[in-house]
This record gives sequence, C-alpha cells and structure tokens, in this order.
Amino acid sequence: MLIGNVEVKGLARLAPMAGISNAAYRTVARECGSALTTSEEIDATGLHRKNTKTRYDIAKYLPEEKPIALQILGSNAETLVPGAQWLQDQGADIIDLNMGCPVQKITKTGRGSAMMKDVAKTAKILEAMRAALTIPFTIKIRSGWDEMHLNAVEVAKMAEDVGVDAITVHPRTRSQQFTGLSKWDMISQVVDAVNVPVTGNGDVKSMSDARRMATETGVESVMIGRGAMGKPWVFDESFEDLSPAGKYEYQTRVINRHMPLIMEHFPEKVGLIQMQRHLSWYAGGRDRVRTFRVELFGAESYQETRDVFDRYWASVDPSVSEQPNVAVV
Repeated sequence: MLIGNVEVKGLARLAPMAGISNAAYRTVARECGSALTTSEEIDATGLHRKNTKTRYDIAKYLPEEKPIALQILGSNAETLVPGAQWLQDQGADIIDLNMGCPVQKITKTGRGSAMMKDVAKTAKILEAMRAALTIPFTIKIRSGWDEMHLNAVEVAKMAEDVGVDAITVHPRTRSQQFTGLSKWDMISQVVDAVNVPVTGNGDVKSMSDARRMATETGVESVMIGRGAMGKPWVFDESFEDLSPAGKYEYQTRVINRHMPLIMEHFPEKVGLIQMQRHLSWYAGGRDRVRTFRVELFGAESYQETRDVFDRYWASVDPSVSEQPNVAVV
C-alpha cells in the first residue's frame, strides 16, 4: 500500500494505543513484522505549550522505526496545525489525526471521535492541516458517534475531498467503546466510497484474521491493536508454523529485546511500570499467572521485576502454548 509517497510493505501493522504504542513496543513490533507503526496519541495542546513529556517522551521514536506515523490529537486548527508541523519537523513520515478515541475525557473536549459529530467544522480543520503539511496526512475514525449517527462514509468522503491521503476505520461507534463485535461491513462501505487507501481495524487477533478482513472488506492494510498486546509476534507470518518449543524460544528472544528498550526509553519509575504491564501481558493465560502477577506488580526495581518474571518464565512448560488472555481482549 502507498500512503502518499510512503510504501507500507506488508498487510498488518500495529495500531496506535495510548500508553502502549511507545517507541520500545513499536520497535519490537516492527522487528516481528509490523508493516508500519503509528505512535500513541500526541496531544496538540501539549505540543503547543511545549510540554516536555509530550514533546520528548510521547513523541519520541527510534531511527529503526522509520518510516513512522505520528498521531496527533486535538480539536482546533490553532493547536493542531502548529503541532502537526512540529511533528513533521521532527522527522515524521506521516501525520495521523486521531478522530476515533472514545474515552470520555477526550471526547468531552471535542477531540477524538467527537470530531465526527460536526463534519463541516472538522472539514475546515482538515483543510488547514493539509495545507500546512508537505508529508502524507491520514485520519483514523470510527463508525460514528452512536448507532443513530453512523457517518463514517460521510466523514471519509469529506476527508478525501480535502486531500487526506489514507483513512483507517475502526467499525465500532463511540458509544460501543471497545465492547461488542466490530461491524466489518462498515469498513467495506468506506472502501467502496473513496479512492484513497483504507485500513481496517477491529477484532483482528491473528494474521489469518487480517487476511480475512482484507478479503471480506477490500482494505489494503489491517491494524492490530489489542490483539497485539503481549503478542508482537502476531505480525510474523511464520510464528504459527513454529513448534510450541520454537514459539517459546521466539517469545523469550522478543521479551529479552523489549525490556532493555523500555528502560532506555523511559525514566526509571515510568519504565518499571511499563515493564510490569508488558510482562503481565506476555505471561498470557498460562498456569499460575494470577499468583505471578501479584508478585510482579509488587516488585520495586528493574532487577527484582526481571527476577520475578525470569523465575516464572523458566517454570513455563515450553510444550504448552498460552491461552487467550481474557483480560486483554
């Protein structure tokens, strides 16, 4: 797929997830086969106020991630335009606008999926951003605000008209949050309505799911979000063909690569929290995982955290694959 002049080499890619899709995790996802990665949402107001955390922690990426899409979040051109330009100046290859976040603290200020409620106002914002950017510009949307306002097709057509280069559709409404099944038919409707590349997102937990979505909807690429939490190897076409012992070895290698990256990317206290969250997800639905997680989140240092996990991981039977992690889905 081509997004403007950026080639996306592969079908599936990691979705942007707040607090999860940071540089460390994006890097291991890329190394496992993610065709492209997108940053977690970067607040335009924080960029405008030159907030250090926003500019240099959340917006940070590693050279090996290139090409990289940086996702911006906001509700007005006064902050979105200069914020997007700043991200472009930092080397972003694509600017993506978050028009899909359903969280109340975001939508109550007109950001995220609330931008789909006033199409005319949002069109002016997109026009201003498109005029200010020289790199590809994309958006990520939902089906609509609720079941009474399913306007993804209308929003997609508007976005194409103002020059957006590609669109990602998560076919749940804002009211659904992340509950219920996503309706892939809505993705198909957007694909049929526009000529720019469309990416599908929602209820994709494997590469076979990704291929099925592409076949059923006609999308050119697929984003995997929650299905990749604790499972960056989901992007590797060859992973499912490995023996249980081969999968265990692969997983061990990825985890040992990921943990030092986290500590390099974050201050110690923040990095420790990130480590514990990701190691908890890596444990998946294996035996004794609840007891392990209690001990894991009680650890107070990097080394103690690693020791807790390493003891648990060494006790795992390599011949038994993990079960689906219901806490993640």
